[in-house]
Amino acid sequence: MSDFNSLPIERQIELMTGVAKAALEDWGMSGAQPELLKHRENSVFKIVGPDGKRYVMRVHRRGYHSDLQLVSELRWLDSLRAAGVATTETVRCSDGSTFTHAFTPEVPEGRQCDLLAWVDGEAIGSIENGVPLDDATLRIVYRQAGEQAAMIHNHGVTWQPPAEFSLLTWDEDAFFGETGTISGRFWDLESLTPEQLELLQTARAICAGAMQAFGKAPDRWGLVHGDFLPENLFWDGTKLRLIDFDDTGFGWHIYDFATAMFPHLGQPGFNTALDAMIEGYRSRRPLPDDHLEMLPILVMARVLSYVGWVHSRGELGKPYEEMAVGIACQLADQLVRGQASG
Repeated sequence: MSDFNSLPIERQIELMTGVAKAALEDWGMSGAQPELLKHRENSVFKIVGPDGKRYVMRVHRRGYHSDLQLVSELRWLDSLRAAGVATTETVRCSDGSTFTHAFTPEVPEGRQCDLLAWVDGEAIGSIENGVPLDDATLRIVYRQAGEQAAMIHNHGVTWQPPAEFSLLTWDEDAFFGETGTISGRFWDLESLTPEQLELLQTARAICAGAMQAFGKAPDRWGLVHGDFLPENLFWDGTKLRLIDFDDTGFGWHIYDFATAMFPHLGQPGFNTALDAMIEGYRSRRPLPDDHLEMLPILVMARVLSYVGWVHSRGELGKPYEEMAVGIACQLADQLVRGQASG
């Protein structure tokens, strides 16, 4: 279904719910009714099994991951959990497979689907609505987030991937390459004014140059979660659990800080969250100051990737596009001015 992204959101959800129902047969739960939790890139459903046990099913967007990449993600996730990182676990199909391909008459091309154990707690917030935590809780949550980021990076240094292993790579080409962008080419967004396009292209060049100069030595580059958004940080009042490894891959370690701090831009809790995350990280792994200096560069890269993403997701509508462009231009202006004064 090549025009899936152009369908109304309600119709997309209806189709993906049908795919989820079809997929449940491979876990022996054909009678379960999927309950939508999130529909963004993937469609995510709550599943209650015959015994009352709860699960989460992901119906993956088409074409984002190869089968090998999805298997690699789930193997990496299992290895992290075994190493003590507080996250979820893969629930294998009845035949032992890590995921399945599910098809319906209305979605004949099918979708990759996997099932994960339920995680107690609630997301600490969202991109759209922010992070409504008091200062003390914010500090506790992001200190634990920093500890988990350090544990992930430490494990990535020592873990030996299987012979067949493939994940995304979050480098300058993935963000800004003419043909290799993961999220889409922001410079193709037709609504950008000439002035906006020039500003964002200047920021693109600054970021790409800084990334290349920073390099990929093992002390700064390796396996990362890739998406420390508030939707992926589950808090039960005591313990933080990290979910959604859909964007996991090889990248700069400080990129996990960039994804964590992006939702706090311009908010009163920014410094509290950042200081706590740095403290937690440094309790388990070194974090040199020159690595932290790359944070504005990678935040800028993340924001520009959202503009590219909006360009390829017309169903999000004009308000979302205008918001993404507005934030990107504001940050780009700060970055360019900082470079000029520096």
